[in-house]
Amino acid sequence: MDTLLVIRQNYSNFTPVEKKIADYIFEVEEQILGKSAQEVAKDLETSTAALVRFSRKLGYAGFSQLKQKLSASYAFHADDKKYYEEVSDAETPRSLKNKLKVRINHMVETTNDALADEAVEKAVAMIKHKDLLFVFGIGASAIVAQDIFQKFSRIGKKVIFLQDTHLFVSALAVHQNDALFMAVSMKGETKEVIDIAKLAQEMTIPLIVISGREDSTLAKLADCLLHSVSGEDYKMRTAATMSLMAQLYVVDVLFYMYVSKHFAQSYQKLQQTKDVIKKLEQ
Repeated sequence: MDTLLVIRQNYSNFTPVEKKIADYIFEVEEQILGKSAQEVAKDLETSTAALVRFSRKLGYAGFSQLKQKLSASYAFHADDKKYYEEVSDAETPRSLKNKLKVRINHMVETTNDALADEAVEKAVAMIKHKDLLFVFGIGASAIVAQDIFQKFSRIGKKVIFLQDTHLFVSALAVHQNDALFMAVSMKGETKEVIDIAKLAQEMTIPLIVISGREDSTLAKLADCLLHSVSGEDYKMRTAATMSLMAQLYVVDVLFYMYVSKHFAQSYQKLQQTKDVIKKLEQ
């Protein structure tokens, strides 16, 4: 994983001291590679222990390993030293393509690490076990919910995708014995989604959650959590873009795992939908 993007991604969760260290890394850039822990601590008026704690919070053994990873990031992106920064008013198509490429690669790596194999297997079994799959999300998460609807409908799964909350919960109530609810929320704190999840819980409807926050209100309600990743802490919408792509990536993993487990039936249904679409296009 790219260390500078990891720092960006976790910035909002840092303590004031950790934010000070992160800001220093972004400010001095490659100069930090030639500095000892004692020199950096002196520059920041903090302790070497704080640098070690910061490094370990990012998953490294200590400050020396953090510098090694930073060195690798700088070397790999020698032609674009500002790849990790916010989108600015001085971008070129090439610089934007590079920034997005780096973020997409980073998103795939971090999502693969966050998404537990056991959770994917459990979600597949839950979807197979119930006749009706209800999916719901608000805003950008509605795009993910619609993708679930589109994919699983094409392999013969009965999927309910409604954005009117009253109609959605009414349908849930009528079909509660046959229903599975899949809720999508990037931060896991969207009120409408949480309210529906709690109603589903009261009706003993199993709940699968796709979210970037393991400790969110919605995630804590889940019978099965498919953990994506949240985007970096940027002012522009690149963070939301990466969060959305991470959730779509999780849906792809879930879908293809389901197809793999039920290959013959899924293939037959996909072929049927392809054939009928071809007739429509003639």
